[in-house]
Amino acid sequence: MRQLTIQSQQVLIAKRPDDKHQGGLWEFPGGKIEEGESPQQALKRELKEEINILVTQADFFQQVSFDYPDKNVILEFYLVTEFAGEPKGMEEQRIKWVSINDLERYHFPAANQEVVNRLLDQLVV
Repeated sequence: MRQLTIQSQQVLIAKRPDDKHQGGLWEFPGGKIEEGESPQQALKRELKEEINILVTQADFFQQVSFDYPDKNVILEFYLVTEFAGEPKGMEEQRIKWVSINDLERYHFPAANQEVVNRLLDQLVV
């Protein structure tokens, strides 16, 4: 599961650790749904753990299924439109707010590209 944290036509992105799958690329913060957890519960838990924010409003955005040569992933993306706290990389990862217009300047995992394209097409004024 990935989360798109939107604020004034900007999104929060995080750099994947070099030792992880697709390491060194930028991504939308988030992670795996644990057994017995709903996507909304995972959203809140993951963003608290990863970037220390408390999600108060989020809406489903898109699901992406992608086949990498070494693994298959199904990602659910949510637009986080309200949250409490100041985002901070709690796992020593770099995070930054970027203009949606500038997303194409960053290298994302291939599974994220469909969402990047949709943001560029639909959310940019």
